[in-house]
Amino acid sequence: MEFVKPLEPILIIDDSKEIRDYLSNILVELGFEEIFESENFESAKALLIDNPPNVIFLDIELPDTDGTQILEFINDHYPSTHVIMCSGHNSLENVQNTWELGAKGFIAKPFNAKKVDTVLKRIEMIA
Repeated sequence: MEFVKPLEPILIIDDSKEIRDYLSNILVELGFEEIFESENFESAKALLIDNPPNVIFLDIELPDTDGTQILEFINDHYPSTHVIMCSGHNSLENVQNTWELGAKGFIAKPFNAKKVDTVLKRIEMIA
């Protein structure tokens, strides 16, 4: 199944450059072109204003704020944006909490291309 483009632009918010690069490479391999990156919420705010993304990959644990607070902000200000939470801690509580706060997906780190592809296809079905 090929993706149609309404999932773009895509924003990756993660403090780890290695994770951002890895995820960006996976997205490019999946055929996406309009990919933006941010290492924290402050720099992500400008990207949100200039070019609101359709999908955001959001790290739960960021140095400047908690990912769940960002999720609430995005849901309040950009309700049509689909947020996929990313975390190295995929406890049931963590996953349930992000779903209850409105996340449309959850990927546990370390992730791979298949997991990213699967979550994006699921989002595309509800988009």
